[in-house]
Amino acid sequence: MNDPSTPTKPMPSLSPVMGQMATEFLAPPPAAVSMASLADTAPNTSGPQPERDFHGLKVHGMLGEGGMGAAYLASHKVLRVPLVIKTFKSAAPSQIFREAHLAARVSSPHVVSVLDAGVEDGVPFVVQRYVDGIDLEELLRAQRAIGRRLPVDLVCRLVLDAAMGLRAIHQAGVIHRDVKPANLFLGGGGTASVGDFGIAVETVGGAAHEPIVGTPQFMAPEQWNQGVIDRRTDLYALGATAHLLSTNVPPFHGESALQLGVAHVSEPYLPPIPRDPREAYLFAVVGRMLRKRPDERYGSADEVVRSLGVVTEPGARIIPQENDHAAIGEVRVELLVGDIAEQRVDVIVSAANTQLKMDRGVALSLLRAGGDEIAAEARAQRQLPVAMGDVVWTGGGRLAARQVAHAVAALDGAICLQRCVLRVLLEAEARGATTVAFPALGTGVGEVPMAQGAKLMLEAFRTFAWVQPQRVRVLRVVLFKDADRDCWRDVLQAM
Repeated sequence: MNDPSTPTKPMPSLSPVMGQMATEFLAPPPAAVSMASLADTAPNTSGPQPERDFHGLKVHGMLGEGGMGAAYLASHKVLRVPLVIKTFKSAAPSQIFREAHLAARVSSPHVVSVLDAGVEDGVPFVVQRYVDGIDLEELLRAQRAIGRRLPVDLVCRLVLDAAMGLRAIHQAGVIHRDVKPANLFLGGGGTASVGDFGIAVETVGGAAHEPIVGTPQFMAPEQWNQGVIDRRTDLYALGATAHLLSTNVPPFHGESALQLGVAHVSEPYLPPIPRDPREAYLFAVVGRMLRKRPDERYGSADEVVRSLGVVTEPGARIIPQENDHAAIGEVRVELLVGDIAEQRVDVIVSAANTQLKMDRGVALSLLRAGGDEIAAEARAQRQLPVAMGDVVWTGGGRLAARQVAHAVAALDGAICLQRCVLRVLLEAEARGATTVAFPALGTGVGEVPMAQGAKLMLEAFRTFAWVQPQRVRVLRVVLFKDADRDCWRDVLQAM
């Protein structure tokens, strides 16, 4: 194929308005609230409250809060499925509902769908599908922390999923304008989705001469120059994201918005030296997405999908073996019946609650065997209540394990099970653990059916194995009774 990364003639100079931004980075308007980037601050005193109803939904706890708004985990009281409620502090309802309207147009497994919006007790809100997993920014942080890059197979699969999401978004007449790792969500089942339509616009007539908005590291030259914005603008941002996922560094650098703008507009993209032929192909695709002139990029997300489909392969499969064992690449899964508190492993996972009280089930068993210091250490580390989906790490006390990972995985229909499993395993890899023992998370107080819990956990194990860990090798599932093991065995054989 022709080399799509060949440098082309640069776009015209930056718009004069950029001279006013030399010392500050650009930020989305108030409506562009990203759940992944919500920083921990003092609790919000208005809007949804834990253990109370909001717009007919049961609120379980805050996922995060920042200066622009907050995100809460909730569940439908009848359907008992997890949902996310996003509230906003300063944006006008009309602006918020424009975001909701555009997102609601799109129907795709690769897009985080918006299900409802309105005003409740004076608080504007949006209800959206909950992705049980982590965003790609969190995945990148985990890899950077241990000095590793994501495998090319996984990068290709993630970018392909994002391109399929953008294809659906563009077909719905919408331009996202803020594609970046923090707005791409990896579900525990291994599928990536595009979310956060905070600065999206309609494609009718094109969008030109609007205020410069976006995230500087991922903005296309036409955004910097206040030119016409179309679907190729999103493809540029996806290219910048793909480069970052592949290398842990952005494709262009600058200490200010102006410097980044100059780099995106005038500096040619220089792909790194590839590690293998498949990565070379990926960088060629990225190079075409990062062309300065929109008409030299791919014409549509569907073209990106077709190009990446050539090199994207399925990840490691779960291969059942004898004696209730299974292999996922280099990772081994073991099923057994016993007392998890007696396991000699590096990490034992506890089924925790938002108050970190070790007063029932698996947590109580670990407390009795390991000592009160485990609970005291857990509660001393975090302001209570902790968020659903969080994992708190402590020492193992008198247990035969070095550490305990307290995972707040499920509660009354709100399931953060795969998010917890991925967070436990990524952190276990960073801590140098080789063996991790899990209970059947969520199947007690969380009221998750055993078969569903098994499926969700095994999917998350598989997704973790796709990252190609170098240290974690054994994932041991310790079950309470033979019937539970039989259920897990059936699910394992079917995957």
